[in-house]
Amino acid sequence: MKKLAVLFFLILFSFTTFAQKPKPTKRTASPAKPIAANVGNEKAEFEKAVGQKNAAERIAALQKFVENFSKSNEKTRALELVVSARAEIADEKLRLNDTASGIEFFKLAVKDAPNPVSDKLFTEILLQIPTNLFFRGQQAKAIEVARLVEQKVQGNANQLLGLATFYIGTENAAEARRLADKAIAINPNLPAAYQTLGLASRLNFQLDEAANAYAKALELDANSTVSKRSLAEMKRATGKTDDAIRLYREILAKDESDAAALTGLALSLFDAGKRTEAEAETVKLLEKNPNNLPLLVGAAYWYAAHEDGAKAVELAQKAVTVEPRYTWAHIALARGLLLQKRPLDAEKALLTARQYGNFPTLDYEIASVRLAAGFYREAAEELKKSFTLKEGLLQTRLGGRVLVEAKNFIELLSLERRASIFELLAADSSENADKIKSLLEFSQKLESADANESAVSEAADEFLKGDDKMKVHRQIFVANRLLENKKALPKVLELTKAAVGGVDSAMDVANPSAAILADELYDSRQIAMIRGQLIIVPDIPRQTLLNILRGRIEEISGWTLYRQGRTGEAVVRLKRAVSVLPEKSAWWRGSLWRLGSALDADGKSKEALDAYIKSYTNGEQDGAKRIVIELVYQKLNGSLDGLDQKIGAKPVTTSAEPITRTEQAQAVAQKSVKEIPAAQTSPAPELKATPKISTELKTVTKFSPSLAAEQTAAADAEKKSTPELKTKISPAVLPTESNTEKKPTIENQNPVTTSDKSSKPLFEPVVIIVPKSETAKLEVKPDENVAEEEPLENKSKSVTRRQRVISEKKSDLQSEETAQCKITVSQENISLVKGGGNLGILVGFEEAGNLKQLMASSSSPNDIEVTLEPDIGAQSGRAFFVVKSISSNKGIYTVTFDAPCGKKNVSVKVR
Repeated sequence: MKKLAVLFFLILFSFTTFAQKPKPTKRTASPAKPIAANVGNEKAEFEKAVGQKNAAERIAALQKFVENFSKSNEKTRALELVVSARAEIADEKLRLNDTASGIEFFKLAVKDAPNPVSDKLFTEILLQIPTNLFFRGQQAKAIEVARLVEQKVQGNANQLLGLATFYIGTENAAEARRLADKAIAINPNLPAAYQTLGLASRLNFQLDEAANAYAKALELDANSTVSKRSLAEMKRATGKTDDAIRLYREILAKDESDAAALTGLALSLFDAGKRTEAEAETVKLLEKNPNNLPLLVGAAYWYAAHEDGAKAVELAQKAVTVEPRYTWAHIALARGLLLQKRPLDAEKALLTARQYGNFPTLDYEIASVRLAAGFYREAAEELKKSFTLKEGLLQTRLGGRVLVEAKNFIELLSLERRASIFELLAADSSENADKIKSLLEFSQKLESADANESAVSEAADEFLKGDDKMKVHRQIFVANRLLENKKALPKVLELTKAAVGGVDSAMDVANPSAAILADELYDSRQIAMIRGQLIIVPDIPRQTLLNILRGRIEEISGWTLYRQGRTGEAVVRLKRAVSVLPEKSAWWRGSLWRLGSALDADGKSKEALDAYIKSYTNGEQDGAKRIVIELVYQKLNGSLDGLDQKIGAKPVTTSAEPITRTEQAQAVAQKSVKEIPAAQTSPAPELKATPKISTELKTVTKFSPSLAAEQTAAADAEKKSTPELKTKISPAVLPTESNTEKKPTIENQNPVTTSDKSSKPLFEPVVIIVPKSETAKLEVKPDENVAEEEPLENKSKSVTRRQRVISEKKSDLQSEETAQCKITVSQENISLVKGGGNLGILVGFEEAGNLKQLMASSSSPNDIEVTLEPDIGAQSGRAFFVVKSISSNKGIYTVTFDAPCGKKNVSVKVR
């Protein structure tokens, strides 16, 4: 869940009013001496003090006024202005990164506030202080100041409720409940207190308690539309649809134009199974207001839950257009796309949503679409971000806060959905949920040091259950993972044998190319996603995919036999793999290299050398592989004379570590990663690729330093059962007569498809940008009903980009670099894990600009560090900065990139 600042101020303050009347002051007898001379001085001194422009001087003048005119009618106002001035100084100090002094001034401002606190001072100054600190990354200090404010307003129920909104906005439901209970103790008949209690309970996923609180608020004020509507929503969320319909109809009986009630009624009719009536109401409402976001999202999700993919996609796409930042709109869209057998499009929708939300349901949805596509390893890694499985029970923290456990995913995550969009039925199936649970269990046991091979095999069997067409892909995934981890090798041979009979049916899935190439695409996809991109492989001819699939089965079988010491059998299976796989492809070269290892171990060193050389000369010639070849060549020939003529000059080694040959193929390094130009953000940029059937696709390479180290370090070749598939994109290669294939392009919305499959190279990559929406602010009528329709999501501020303007009559002394420019960034909203989480950002200019003049600054240098990595970004035409969390503080920060001609802000959420 995201912070609810917009929601709680719109909803809660719509019913929380500060209507206290000031107590009459007892008038005392005028002193005997005349005071006429002081009255004029008092007014003049007050106006003079208020008129001081410098905040510190204004404080001193106001304090002197209070001292000189202690009985003045303006004394309270003067003290309030002192508080305001202290807050002004504090805010300035925070802006200048003098955080400690700023916090002390804020504390002093609260301490100096007059008692009782006026509603104006409370809402405009005191309530804003903890909010200011919290969203500047000073969470602990924000709570500390909030406690000081609470002490100031102890006896005022309404102000305590106002302070509760701060805790709701920072997702601290426990503190919000505590203050609501405190307000109830002061005034048990205050409806607003129960409304606040209901909102806090909903935030904490306690839906029944929220319903009870709203019912009590409605009991105290039967005419409250807010209480009645909130209660109706909780009735929907808890499955009491008939009660919800009755409450909505009661609201409409008094005001037939109540937009929120009309929307709630239409969605309740869907929930009640009255589809015809519900659809008629939906059509009417959308004719009046096509941008009715709650209706579009709620109806889209309902259609997805009832397996109507076309309607789900239709309405969800409209919802995304209305508000691209609402994550549930993307979730509904992804569910509809899954029903249409479009898992990769669904993944794209969910990765867009990830920019605006981060909660367990979203992780689960991403895992679901990756499971459907055959990206099992990525699905498992996504699950491990939020979920654990202990003794058969799944555990997570709803909203990142509330620990819950359940036997299955549908039950576990239902509260997040019901608290957000009030939908009782999940757009999921028990089969899918069970399959994802079994994938998580298999992944956990495989990586556990305590799990024995029997337990791992049992978990694998559970994941492999079923006779669906994806079964072969699961079998190969499990076999490969077991082989990589050197566990249950007999099980690997059992799985590859079983997979042979299902190869043909494995082609009849939604995206056979993705499922078959999942392992090879893994590294490239991980790096691309760091850059906010996706790498998708278009359709590959069926026969080619069949050859790859059959070749992989033989390769995994052969290498498993090699691991078992059955080298003769391994040679047979690996030769079979080489004969089946597309010649000179990455898989072919990998199998050929492993064949060399098996031949060498079987005492056939000359044949092994031939296999090694053939693999080496048809691929990237790294130093680690050459060392293996040198060892075998020297053993056969007594020296290295003539080797360079066979395989070329010796390249620079990829690792400084000494490499020994304990199992012939040990120490084959990962291929070195090469820099390529980054995707531009100017209109219709195009990066042309030059793939050939005989060369692998090389990796997209904008990544963080930690990833760079992993990519270039020497690694054991046996850690990967198949060679790495890389994605090569070179800059703007113009087509020639000999190079007329369809080239992939950078797209902002949809994956590229080609109409002429025969002209495509064997493994053509498509690189797409995950879209970052920048929409104009929605116009909302000043109607409390509309305000309450906003979803429980963080509404990131739209970024207004500065247009590049060049004066027609520029002074000769004015340089090109000082004109207005547009700074572009690869991501405008990023999310980091506290205490070390980091992410790379590409920064450049839409048009020509001097990258050396780009400067980066953090709104909180003690929490967020920004570092330029010149070597990584050198060849891309953009600068590469690493943004890193260097403290344990959570919050929202800002990183600003400045140039003499303009600047650009990036929002950084630390979780």
